[in-house]
Amino acid sequence: MTTAAPGAEDGHADTPEDRSADTLLAEAFEFLPDAVSISVAVRDADGRAVDLCLEYANAAARTGHAPGAAPAGGPCGNLWSRTRAAGDEVLAACLDVLNTSLPEHGAFTPARKSAHRTTDHDYRAFRLRNDRLMLVLRTDRYAQALERTRPRTDGEGTGSEGNARERLRILADAGALLGTSLNRGATFDAVTNSVVPSLADGCLLYLTDDTGHPVLAALAHRDPRRRRELRDLAGGSPPHPDAKDGVGAVVRTGRHEQGRDVIRALNPSPHLGEDSRTQRRPSSADSWLTVPVARSGTVIGAMVLTRATPGRSPFTEEDVSLARELSRRATPAIENARHHAEQAEVARRLQESLLPRALPDVPGLELSARHHPGQKGTLMGGDFYDVFPSGPQEWTVTVGDIAGKGPQAAALTGLVRHTVRARGRDTTDPAALLHAVNAALLDEPPSTRRFCTTACATLRPDGSGMRLTLALGGHPHPLLRRSDGTVVPVGHPGTLLGVVNEPRLRTVHHSLESGDLLLFYTDGVTEHRSNDVMLGEAGVHAVLARTPGASAEATVRLLEEEIAAHGPQAPTDDFAILGVRVR
Repeated sequence: MTTAAPGAEDGHADTPEDRSADTLLAEAFEFLPDAVSISVAVRDADGRAVDLCLEYANAAARTGHAPGAAPAGGPCGNLWSRTRAAGDEVLAACLDVLNTSLPEHGAFTPARKSAHRTTDHDYRAFRLRNDRLMLVLRTDRYAQALERTRPRTDGEGTGSEGNARERLRILADAGALLGTSLNRGATFDAVTNSVVPSLADGCLLYLTDDTGHPVLAALAHRDPRRRRELRDLAGGSPPHPDAKDGVGAVVRTGRHEQGRDVIRALNPSPHLGEDSRTQRRPSSADSWLTVPVARSGTVIGAMVLTRATPGRSPFTEEDVSLARELSRRATPAIENARHHAEQAEVARRLQESLLPRALPDVPGLELSARHHPGQKGTLMGGDFYDVFPSGPQEWTVTVGDIAGKGPQAAALTGLVRHTVRARGRDTTDPAALLHAVNAALLDEPPSTRRFCTTACATLRPDGSGMRLTLALGGHPHPLLRRSDGTVVPVGHPGTLLGVVNEPRLRTVHHSLESGDLLLFYTDGVTEHRSNDVMLGEAGVHAVLARTPGASAEATVRLLEEEIAAHGPQAPTDDFAILGVRVR
């Protein structure tokens, strides 16, 4: 069992700027009536969160600890009781948040009166980016506390103190929302939701595209009807970058803008007040405020805040300062989400380039394939498949798995696939093709060298069926389902490629009849787990055994569904499947 190092997740190391921001957040949390704690994940050898260690607890969270109890640094049993089922439910929910990255919320009754508070808790848990968990506990005192922080007009309290606490609460809530996901859509929605309804009735987030034009990224409003009206208004044309005011002016100048007509804030024309998108005007807004979204002096978008609730005052200078601070804090989350999405798109396109654009149409054969990149996000996998002609009536099939993930694995995947294709012009012997792959891998520099498992086969017409020639370089046995439903492994075990100069490779031959299906797969299929139980070759065998006579496409699809049904989480490893059925 190991404890995650601070800042280790996703290669992120805390910077002075991060630590400064954490200090500011901690100071803000001290003013909150809610109990706020931050804990670091304790993970087991398989990487699953199994416990938490408390790092920080604000004043409300520290209230109720027994004398001498350490407020931080120990297991979370110091924070709430684990002796009752309710406390265990919260701990289980927190661990789910760390293992799935999805926020959780609910309610429970504390096991003892000294644990934070004596009434029911409304709890919310969020995963922070450096493998920490933020837990916020709220009670019915929350509304009373907010009432106490509102500006007083009867001389019983100071409005400035109440406003300050309210602003700190808004910043703290926004920080909790913005640290929960790297998903682009979820992050953009969190930005708009961070100001609605605490600071504004509605919020539109615009981000610039490659041409510098602002494009709507997210929209939120407390009133569903008003949200639809704003979306209709914003859906016609984006604000013009040369507009005299509103979003276009803010993106161009970096200065905030205010006004009374939200249509002018979203003006698609460079001319003041000219808007030809729609004759249907939305409900009037009492006021709007647009602030820039900027990173290192470069404006990358704008946030438009609107107010239209009867009796709600126009935006003040304090509101402008708070909106700009929220924008500043949201910008790193926006940039991280955009960068993550760009990496994922690059990885997706690179992965696609390592696979055939489409399976060929092979006379006498049905072909079907699947490739799943696994749970690693932007990390390219090393699993691949390929089918190409190697003679007038002969076809070569390869399925393989490069060890590891990332660009190096992807580069070697391309090397293996293209080596087989290039060498396939001279020979159709699968063992000779695997020897060529082995030599190509050994020619790589030691720092980038990796081993590989590969199954290589050739198929050619043989009477009414096909003649299979197969060699395995450390790869799982393909499974052959005969037309009568019998399932048997085929091939002789061989040495991993890229390890020794002379791998032991043995070629086998089989005759395939009409209705026979040959299934190739990588170990990401058999090693997919549900808790501690792998799907295994027996699981693949069972799918084939109960689908006699099924087409290649139906068989591969059913296996894909079996993998999904075996475990609730997506496979952690990438995998490839290729089904070849004789017509």
